[in-house]
Amino acid sequence: MKKVLLIFSALFVVFLTACSSGASDNKSNEDKKETTKQSVSVSENDNAVTVDNMKITLENSDVSKVSDKDNSGKKVYSFKVKAENVSNDQKGMGTVDFMLKTSDGKTVMPDYSYASFGDSFEKGESLTGTVYFVLKKGVTPKELQYKPGDDVKATWEVKTK
Repeated sequence: MKKVLLIFSALFVVFLTACSSGASDNKSNEDKKETTKQSVSVSENDNAVTVDNMKITLENSDVSKVSDKDNSGKKVYSFKVKAENVSNDQKGMGTVDFMLKTSDGKTVMPDYSYASFGDSFEKGESLTGTVYFVLKKGVTPKELQYKPGDDVKATWEVKTK
């Protein structure tokens, strides 16, 4: 009886391993990111703001076209953000703290299927990461918002070139 249970357990583990390896491959084949010549910019005088004793700088931004099987025309807007702790206390920031206001008046959350960032950091240290937003065809970004809670603490006007 123990041999049957041991064999059944081994087969079950092999089955689960085989099922889980195929699921992650499908996502990478469905949507591919293709970089285009378009770019986005923010107002030059707005690039750095100090909020909650953190100096937050929008270092650069970019736009890419999502190449999918439906040819949906979606675009990925990315914003590289750097936060420097100018206080004596530990601070934290991450992808979840940002939102994007769009041309259709909606507020879009970051797309977590792309790389996310977030961590706490001590006095004098900095944290850099990129926030990604996927927008439908015909929708453009208008304003990047830093919203660590219920209130918007900082905004950057976004312009497409």
